[in-house]
Amino acid sequence: MANKMTGVELVKFARGKIGTPYVYGMKGRKMFQSDFNELYKKYGDKFVPRSDIKKVGKVCVDCSGLISWATGIALGSSQWMAKANIKKPIGTIAQAPIGALVWMCGHIGIYSGMKNGVPYYIAADGSKYGVREVPLSYNKFTHWLLVESVFSYEMEDDEVVKKEKFEIDGKIVELDAIRKDGRVYPYIRDIAPAMGYEVSNKGAMPKLSKKV
Repeated sequence: MANKMTGVELVKFARGKIGTPYVYGMKGRKMFQSDFNELYKKYGDKFVPRSDIKKVGKVCVDCSGLISWATGIALGSSQWMAKANIKKPIGTIAQAPIGALVWMCGHIGIYSGMKNGVPYYIAADGSKYGVREVPLSYNKFTHWLLVESVFSYEMEDDEVVKKEKFEIDGKIVELDAIRKDGRVYPYIRDIAPAMGYEVSNKGAMPKLSKKV
């Protein structure tokens, strides 16, 4: 079986297509006059505005087509949603790996990572913009998706934050922790109270004091 495309490779591919014109129904090839005529007849002016005729002769793509172009798998945005094995609300995007798909009804893009703490995405973002990379707030995505049958993923810096179980003095507790390089690292702010310590700061240095 061929190796899966990684999320990082998907983002690299999509970045290489920034500036490609958007035409609804195109999947990453040159649009001929016959293509435009067929798409306009099929979808009408709502999805294929008459002004898109100016893009005849250029390589064009739509939102799901950008992902299809990268993978060779022709699926629409709703079909990518159905194929995803992990679906999370967009408010948890900080937990998503590079290359996760970002989705809303009728539109799909690719999460390209954080820049100065701001999440970004790449998408064929409509006839006005074409393929672009912009902050996630520029659109109204509702979910991020992982499609592990098609892609392999790694967290940025190989870190995953999730609830982990710890045994403390014979008692099992669940705390937020980071998994990295096969090890689990709990947050001091969470594990210290569970061990009977109070957490404060001495300047920039964390300070732990035994509870009285």
